[in-house]
This record gives sequence, structure tokens and C-alpha cells, in this order.
Amino acid sequence: MKTTRKIFTLILILAVMLCGGISFAQAATSLPDSVVTDPEREVEYIKNFPVIVKSAGNGRYYIYCMNLSATYGGGIQFNKTGVVDPGYTYILNNKPNTGDKDKDFYIVQMAVWYYEDYLNQNNFNLVSEVKKYIINHRNTEEVSKKIYDLYDGAKNYKEVKGELSIDKDKVTFVKEGEYFVSSEIKIHSKNLKGNIKYSLSKAPAGAMIVRGSKEDTVRVKVPVAKIDQGKQITLSMNVEGEYSKYTGYYYFHSSKYQKLLFQDALETKTVLKDSIEMTVGHLVDNFEVNISKTDVTGENEVEGATLVIKDSNNKVVDQWVSTKETHKVTLKVGEYTLTETLAPKGYKLSKTTISFKLDLRGDLYTKNEKGEWIKVNKVIMINELIDVVSFAKKDAKTNTYLSGARLAIKDEKGNLVHEFTSTNQVYQVALDAGRYTLSEVSAPKGYLLSNEIVAFELLEDGTVKVKNNKGEYIDSAIITFYNTPEKKEEVKVPATGKEATLLIMGGIALLIGGVACARKTIKEC
Repeated sequence: MKTTRKIFTLILILAVMLCGGISFAQAATSLPDSVVTDPEREVEYIKNFPVIVKSAGNGRYYIYCMNLSATYGGGIQFNKTGVVDPGYTYILNNKPNTGDKDKDFYIVQMAVWYYEDYLNQNNFNLVSEVKKYIINHRNTEEVSKKIYDLYDGAKNYKEVKGELSIDKDKVTFVKEGEYFVSSEIKIHSKNLKGNIKYSLSKAPAGAMIVRGSKEDTVRVKVPVAKIDQGKQITLSMNVEGEYSKYTGYYYFHSSKYQKLLFQDALETKTVLKDSIEMTVGHLVDNFEVNISKTDVTGENEVEGATLVIKDSNNKVVDQWVSTKETHKVTLKVGEYTLTETLAPKGYKLSKTTISFKLDLRGDLYTKNEKGEWIKVNKVIMINELIDVVSFAKKDAKTNTYLSGARLAIKDEKGNLVHEFTSTNQVYQVALDAGRYTLSEVSAPKGYLLSNEIVAFELLEDGTVKVKNNKGEYIDSAIITFYNTPEKKEEVKVPATGKEATLLIMGGIALLIGGVACARKTIKEC
């Protein structure tokens, strides 16, 4: 075991003597094309794990060995050759600052070897015993913790890219005091360095950009006095921001010598720009709007409906009763709602609230079911007729229609809703949705008064249901009420020896009367 430990230590000492370097700068805007290595010196912060610290350019730069596949020499010129894996950029941009430069170098160099082995899936630069030591002591020793954190951060690092754009939704303006103020304009930004720069192009003097209701929104304000009445102008809002991309580079002499990681990542700044064009006009802010109250055809005006218009603050701006003519109302630019509070006679109350708006040009829009604004010529609210229920009065035996019955319809509270007299055809009544009863007030001539009470229900969709003997409501196209005829009395003649004489007398009576009473009873004749 001691022999193995000595061999392991010897290998590590040999490895760390081959290369080294350190730096504390986070990034550089330029890198030298080449460096010349300086003499080395040794430091050790984990027992038996020494590292050789090396510099270049007479101590101006520090460099890190990336592999142990070849030798290292002082006084050798190394040239900037290529880009390294982004994980090294993370290590370079997160170098520690413990106050001890040698310790900081030691930590970074060990992390570079650790990450290089990770990329190559081997233990070439740091033998497994070293890695185990770092892992086992990362929660108790500062140096082991910082080495492991740099290595772990490099594994999970993803290059960041800056983003900057303006939401291209249409910008609208509303007059507020002495300014036309735009709708909120959303700015999308990510990973930018510093603040976003805002500017306006082709804007009149006094125009400005102000913060919106949220951190990522702004508004544009244009003085009303700078736009002539009836005119409009087009201007642009511009945004500009920048982000930095960091790239690590390695330096190389020949296959005889190791690759060397330069102390700083190269910072490249990228400028991002975007703009949006908008139009603002000093136009008339009052426009006439046509409101129609129609039947389901959308063509016939329905009179008698009470309608209300409210603005975006829920304030009533107009209320009227519809007539046979289209209603005209003058409104300012903005958003409104139209509702019905009282339905016309014979029609259902509309439960639809119509949202509509006027823009600066006087264009009228209504909002559809998807929440989209659709341009229209006028606002139309439609009413549907109250549903009609069909009733029939029939003979219980012959199933033929009966005239003359007086029938009453009552609601579920017992209030009389409608009363009618049956005819020889179906009778129809317009009713609101709800539960009702049908009963007979007086019977047709020659029929018994019915004590039956028919319970029925009218649904919102117009479906009619009748309550059966089981108390269930079942669909019924027509509600039929039956009557039973009155019973007729018949006189019976006793069967005696005088039967023949009575028959003869009856025949004579029939002849004399000349009336066809053969089917009636003797009493009725």
C-alpha cells in the first residue's frame, strides 16, 4: 500500500511539474497572439498533490496546462490556436479570489484537469485517487470544495445568448390631457448587459417614452399641440441593448508541448436592436354608432326592448327602448358594452353582453366568442321569440278535436298565466321557460268536466316535457287534454204479450213524426 502511494505521489508531482499558470481577471476584450513561457515554481494546498505555477510574458500572463501528453518548457513561444469547450469559459469567469494568488491558481489548475478528464472520459490528468479525495473533502476543506464547484459548474454550463425584441401588437393612442398616450408596448429582453436604450424617430418635439404599468412595458406620449387637427403622423420607437459572449482560447507550440489555456476568456460584445412603427392622429374623438335590435334574421328591428350602453368604467352612457328604427348614439373613442335589461313582448331576454369599441379613425369593432376584435358597420343584438307550447282538446273515445272547453294555464306558484277556449284544431301559447299546470275550467257541451290537472315543463331550449303517472317528465310534442262524453239514459220496454202492439204503434208514430229518431231513446223522441 505504501509503495502504491509513493508511485501515485511521484506521478502527480511529475504531472504538475509539466505545466501551470494563474489569473484573476474575469475576461478580456483582446488576447495576445502569442506568449513566451516563464520559469516555473511549485505550490501545494492538498498534501502530496503539488502543482507547478507558471506564467508567461515575464509574469504578465498566467497559463493553465490542459493535458499531460507532452512536455513543458520555459522560454518557448506558444501561439493562440483555437477555441476551447464552453465549460472552460465557466472556470475562467468564476476563478476564486481567496486573497492567496497561489491558492487561487492551484484551485483553477486542478479544476481544469478535472474537467479535461470529464470531457475525455478518463483519469489521464488527475488519477482517480485525487478525484476521490476532492469529492470526499468537498464539504470540509475549502480548496477541495472550490475545485469541485468549478468542475461541477463547467459540466452544467450552457452558453447564454442575449435577446431583445419589441412585441409587434398594434399600438393605439388615446387622448389624455395634453398628450396622445399609446397603449402599452411590451419589451422582451434576456441576458443583456446594462440598461436598454430607448429612442424615438420622426417624432415631434416634446414626444417621450415613459414606463408602463409593468417593468417590461413602456408607453409613448406625443403632445396634442404638435399634430394639426385632422392630421396624423407616423413615428418609430427604437430599442438597443448589448450582451457579452465569452470564449476561452488555448495556445499551442507543437505536439511536443502541452496545450495551454490562457488566463482570460475573450469578451465579444454584440449589439441588439429592434423598432416598431406607430401612427397617431389628431382626429375627431366623437363618432356616431348605429345599434340594432333585431329578430333572429338580423334584418327586422324589434321594438320594446330596453337597452343599456356602459363605458369601460361601467358607467351608463346611454339607455333607450328600441323602436322599428336603428338607434343612433354618439360615443367617444374607447371600449363599451351593450346589454338588454327588458325584453320585447313575445321575445326572450337576451343574456348576451356585446363588447364593442371605437378607434381614433372611427372604425367600429365587436368582440367575437374567441375574444378577437372584428370590424363591423353597426352593433346588432338579436332576440329570440319566446317558445310556443301546443295544446289539443280531444274526445277520450274517438280522439277527435273538441271545441268549447275553457282551459287555464297556471305557473308553479298557482298564478294564472293564460286562459283560452279550445277549437277543432291545435291551440298554441307562447310561454317563458318554467313549470306549469293545465286544468279545465268548463267542459264542452255534452261532456263531463275533467278534474285532471296536467303538469308540464318548458325548457330553455324549447323542449316540452309532460309529467306522467310515475312523476317523471317525458318529452311531448303536444299536450293533449281529454274529455269523456256524458252518459245517455235509455227507456227499456218490458217483454210482454203486448210487444207486437207496441211495435206497430211505434212504427205509426215514426211515420207521423217524419223525423229520423231511430237511434235516440224513446224518452228523447
